Amino acid sequence: LSAVRYTGVSGAPFRQEQHRRAVPPGQEETVTMTVTYAEYGPHVGDQDALKLTVAGAVEETGQVVAKELRVRLHTPELTLTLLAPAVVGQETPVQVVFQNPLPETLSGATLRMEGAGISCPKPFQM
Repeated sequence: LSAVRYTGVSGAPFRQEQHRRAVPPGQEETVTMTVTYAEYGPHVGDQDALKLTVAGAVEETGQVVAKELRVRLHTPELTLTLLAPAVVGQETPVQVVFQNPLPETLSGATLRMEGAGISCPKPFQM
């Protein structure tokens, strides 16, 4: 398991596991891996993905199979709600809701509103 930058460049693997299984004819085997935010968080940036590479070898034949899966990490959405009618030339209160999905406190966030008719966007420190 490794991080992949938005440019497509892979980082060094930060987790590796090895499993040995005997799979009877016509059967399938499932291996489950859980990755916590504490484990992958230090390796990813805001536009990164996770790359899971799995390879298997058949002892009897020497055949190798491999598969790669990229998992795009989704950022949480902001919810915007107008709290009063929007009237040209007048201020309009807007409620912005953001729910932190991480198991740690976020700090140093800045909201910046931009749009038609907003002459000078002002950052709002949280």
